[in-house]
Amino acid sequence: MSLRAILGRCSPVQVLAYLLLGSVCGTALAETLRVGMPLPGQIPFFWRDDGGEYQGVYVDTLRLVAADLDVDLEFVPLSQARLRRHFVSGEIDIEAGVSVNLEVPPELKQVSLYSRPFGIVNEVIIYSPELSFPVFILKDLENRRVATVRGTSVPDDLIREDFSNQWQIAQRVHRGWNEVGLMKEVLALRYQREGNLKYEISLPYESNPVMFRLHVDKKALLKPMNESITRLEDQGELDRLVCKYLCGKGEPRN
Repeated sequence: MSLRAILGRCSPVQVLAYLLLGSVCGTALAETLRVGMPLPGQIPFFWRDDGGEYQGVYVDTLRLVAADLDVDLEFVPLSQARLRRHFVSGEIDIEAGVSVNLEVPPELKQVSLYSRPFGIVNEVIIYSPELSFPVFILKDLENRRVATVRGTSVPDDLIREDFSNQWQIAQRVHRGWNEVGLMKEVLALRYQREGNLKYEISLPYESNPVMFRLHVDKKALLKPMNESITRLEDQGELDRLVCKYLCGKGEPRN
């Protein structure tokens, strides 16, 4: 029901109470946070199921935090590049699963606040088995062409070739269309196992704590958000969420 319809049912005194106190007929209106969701999804972190609902470790963690903060969530699917632009302009309030260890443009940095970490993600190099040298660290790739996800941050000494998602990178390295790609370890292992893809996987070259990026306009939520993450961690809820998606039968590839 729209706000106009709700107010239409209220007495003049109740309408005045809403204007002064932010409540409608004695019921507070929950704040809604616009959540930027990169396209396409990344199982097991976030994706849309057949019913159009978002699932995944990041999504469920954010839902638990939102329940503590008494806020609603509106998921907004966007490409990674558009998500950044919308965040900078204030059209997106929060993004899940980001890392402060990665470089960000100055305009994005100016409007970003970060929660405390709620998890760790390992980054790895996948490469063709036919390569004549072992690939272990990013320095080994200096001045080489590397498949990356459009909108992600990588060292300037790599020659990046951007693609829309990590599944596409895994397929290209498997088929020999790219010799080297960068991606998350859990996805590299999943695609290799479930898709029977042929590529080598390096040891993690980087381990990034992941957190929520909050727009500065919502800075009042940062402290309660951190308190909620701490409580969820202490109660073992975060570990249970990770195990929900990684310890059992996997979801379809995305």
